[in-house]
This record gives sequence, C-alpha cells and structure tokens, in this order.
Amino acid sequence: MNMTKKLIVVFLMTCLGSGGGALLGYGPLLRYKTDGVVSVDMGTTEYKRFTELANDVTTLQKYLMLVPMPGMDTRQFAEIAKIVAQGKWHSPVPRVSKADTKELSSLSLQMEQDREKERDSENPLPVYLGLRVTYSTGEPEQTAKVAIWLGGYALDVAANAAVRYKVSRWKAENWKFSDRALAKKLRFEFAIEQAQTRAARLTKVVASYPELTRREGSQVVDVRKDNEKFMSPLAQLIAAESEIIDIRQELQTLDRELEKQTFAQTLIKEIEPAMAQARDGSEAIAILSALISSFEKKVKSPAEREGLLSLMTDLSDISGRFLSQAQFISQPPIPTQPERPAPLLVIVIAALISALLAAAFVWRKLIFNMLKQDDDVKER
Repeated sequence: MNMTKKLIVVFLMTCLGSGGGALLGYGPLLRYKTDGVVSVDMGTTEYKRFTELANDVTTLQKYLMLVPMPGMDTRQFAEIAKIVAQGKWHSPVPRVSKADTKELSSLSLQMEQDREKERDSENPLPVYLGLRVTYSTGEPEQTAKVAIWLGGYALDVAANAAVRYKVSRWKAENWKFSDRALAKKLRFEFAIEQAQTRAARLTKVVASYPELTRREGSQVVDVRKDNEKFMSPLAQLIAAESEIIDIRQELQTLDRELEKQTFAQTLIKEIEPAMAQARDGSEAIAILSALISSFEKKVKSPAEREGLLSLMTDLSDISGRFLSQAQFISQPPIPTQPERPAPLLVIVIAALISALLAAAFVWRKLIFNMLKQDDDVKER
C-alpha cells in the first residue's frame, strides 16, 4: 500500500470517526441541564424523611397519576424514574453556606444568627431554607418542564412526609401520656392524703398549745422536708396547707390535660383509616383538616377545644410551610447551552481517536520494525 492510499485510509477513518462522534454528540451524549430553588423551610431530620419518600419510584408513580405531565411517554417516565431513584435530582440549600462562613467574620455571622433567633424565638429557624431541584435531558424545553414538575412533586412529598410524621407523633404522645397520667394522678392523690394527715395532726398540736399562736409572728417563706422540724408547729401547719393547695392545682392541671388527651384519642383513632385514602400530601392535609373540623361539633369543654385547636395549629403550620408559602425562588430556566462535553468537542475527540487508530493500522509494519530496532539496540 503506497503512501497515498494510506493517507486516504486515514482520512476516511477520520471522517468516519467524526460521523460517529456527531451521532454521539448530538444523540445520547447531548444533555441540557437546568435547576431551580424551591423555598421551603426544613430541618435535617425532615430532609432525611423527605429523601426516603421522594426517591421511591412508587411515590413518583402515585403523584404522576394525580398530576400528569403533558406529553410524557413511557420512555420519558423511565428516564425520570431512574434519575429520581438515584436521588441526585435534589439537594438542600443551607441558610449559612461554606462560602458565607468564609466571607463573613465569625462575629458578624453570630450577630446575624442571633437576630434571626430573636425574630422567631418560639420556633427556631430550620437549617435549610429550600431545595435545589436539578434535571438534565436531551431537549431544552422538556428539561425545564420536568424540573418545574419535580419541584411541585418535591413540595407535595415534603408535605406528605411532614403530616404523616406529625400524626405518628400525636399518636405516640397520646399513648405516652395515657400510660403515665394514671400513675401521676395516684401519686398526687397520695401526696394530698399525706399532707392532709400531717395538717390534721399539726392542728391538734397547735390547739393543745394556744400560747404558741399568740407568740408566732414570723412569716413562713419556705418549709422543706429537710428543715421543717426546726420550724414551729404553726409554721409547719401553714406549710402543709400550702402544699395541699399546690398539689391540688397540679392535679387540676393534670385532669385538664387528661381531658384534652382523651378527646384527642378519639380523633386519632379515626385519623389512620382516613389517611389511608390519601394519595398525596395535598390530599392528606385536606382529609385531615376536614376530619379535625368535623370534631368541632363534638367539643364539650374549653379543654377539649384547646386540644382541638392545638391539632389544627400543627396542621396549619405544615400546610403553610410546604403548600401555601413554598414556591420557586428561581424557576428552572430553559437551558441554551448543552452540558460538557459539547457536541463539537465529542466530534473532535472521536475524529482524533479514529485518525490515530487508522494511522497505527496502516503503518503497523513500520512501527513494529522501529520497536524491534530499539530492542536490538538495548540488547547490545
């Protein structure tokens, strides 16, 4: 094969490699990426619960049935499901990033955090202020459309995870209180009996020594078990009566709390079967809100109304954070430039590799002889 033919072979292989690179660069390797930030307050534990639920393909399928995406076919769903299952389509946005800590001094950063705490002292601010939703595909418009849809999916899943966790907390706290309330009530009643017995005996002692009453003029500030024997019988009597008053107040508070929890227990028993019908977060909140509202007619006391309003407040907080207030801070734009590697770069690399392989093939004998000569020189 003469030199001209060899060069022609190399040229043809280079062209063939360029064609293959074009097919790859403008085909499977062509990806357009976009991202956006959804404003939603979340803590680290909340984000972990969200992650477990959001990365489940079954959850994705349920949401897709309720909120379908126009023009989505089986191939596109399989691609989205694969990305969702990998869990790389979302990431939390911290309130204070590493860049912030580098730019701001420790003193100014601490002052800013203290101001934020003062603004919301009752409800400390969560660690994350939002979620970054990222998606990439071969079509720019479809990329932005799917990213926006995934943002709505993320908010709905976060609301679903939050409301179901809140229901489980209601149930656990109700059981915990019910198990301990009776024992606490018996302990209070026994303490009252002891104080009453001590007061009755002290009354007899004071009555037996009337001159003590005339001489007693000091004010009783605090009488404890370890120092009451150093006080006069009258002071001990007053302390015993005061103790009875305090314990009765605590018992009254316990009875009121028990009334709230008993009413809540009736509601909680109906929540689980009702929540089983919910297919997404919005529907779960709507069902739970309607159920709580229906129990307003069953309220018979201020304690029961307080317990019901507490549940309503918890639900309103979830609905506000994940549905009403949550929105895209920056909506995913339609990408104008493909991700690296760009199609032209893929074409150049493919052409270069093809040219090198072709040159190595057509000049294989020359390369072999050169290598053999080098070996002979080394042996000498």
